[in-house]
Amino acid sequence: MHRSRVPVAALVAAALLALAPAASAHPGDWALSGAFERTVAPSFQGGFVPDDVDEVDVAFDNRAKTLALALRFFEAPTRGEVLVELGRAPGDGTCVTDAATIRITAADLPLVRTETVTERFWVPEQHRWTVSSSWPGTGWSYLGWDTWRARHHWLRAGYWDARTVTREVVDVDPSVHERTAVLERDGVAGALTATVRVGHGDVRFAFSFGHPLLDGLAADCLEIRVPGRLAPFTVVPPAAPAPAPEPAPAPAPPTEAGDPDLVDLEDVAVTATRRGALIELLLTGDAERLQVRVRGTARTLGFRPRVVLRGAPQAARWVVVRVGDGVEWSDWRRVPVRQPV
Repeated sequence: MHRSRVPVAALVAAALLALAPAASAHPGDWALSGAFERTVAPSFQGGFVPDDVDEVDVAFDNRAKTLALALRFFEAPTRGEVLVELGRAPGDGTCVTDAATIRITAADLPLVRTETVTERFWVPEQHRWTVSSSWPGTGWSYLGWDTWRARHHWLRAGYWDARTVTREVVDVDPSVHERTAVLERDGVAGALTATVRVGHGDVRFAFSFGHPLLDGLAADCLEIRVPGRLAPFTVVPPAAPAPAPEPAPAPAPPTEAGDPDLVDLEDVAVTATRRGALIELLLTGDAERLQVRVRGTARTLGFRPRVVLRGAPQAARWVVVRVGDGVEWSDWRRVPVRQPV
């Protein structure tokens, strides 16, 4: 799949990272940094996407067991979820994102204020019966002698009046909101949470996580997924150059009718489709062996037209495969996992 961004800076030395100036002072410390060019690649929003990432910095302090993350956007991002996935690069230009996942969400903050208002209200009419015929006061009218009650009957007509009322009003804060980052590590139950309060126009967010169970966390690549972009922003070391192949013996010339044993590994096509908890691979072409890698787990199988992968994580979006003819292997291919329609 074509990437919507090309990292300007991929992997840098820890001493250059502003988040942790001494990140390389202890064994197990590491840092990642990346910058991205903005593009107007086709999108349903049209033009630039508000959530496009400008820069990312990640630093891990293995002695303190803390992970720091900072994200900078080109403009104030929307409130949609941002997903940062850390992993290890197998050396082929891809990233196996199975080290840790950070989900960043946004929420409005309530603003409680007190207001005092004057409101009108209706005072209903009142009746009074008295033994004395003396006038009871302003607003009362005499209706006569009530024989049944043996009292003088008075009436005060209903009227509008005004009063002052103090009340609390809950609004949305027009200037700030919260960004909450939740970190999950494969193999560790629960999650770490970091929350920051930022202005509506802010373009940079920074989070820090600390826990003894972060011990030994390792990553040398990452992917960032944002609303409005299908392809992730990636920071990954460049692919290692392939070793020079050993010279193979010259093949026997094919007969005029053609040699059916000749195999072209580049003719093998692979598709991957999610089937509930399974991933189904469909292959066309001819080979002898198949290697499959899903989020850090590798398997070697005999080549066949249909392969079903059991126990694949629900979050797996890619399958990395290569085929062999018994003598050599093809290049690794990154096959997207299609979701069922």
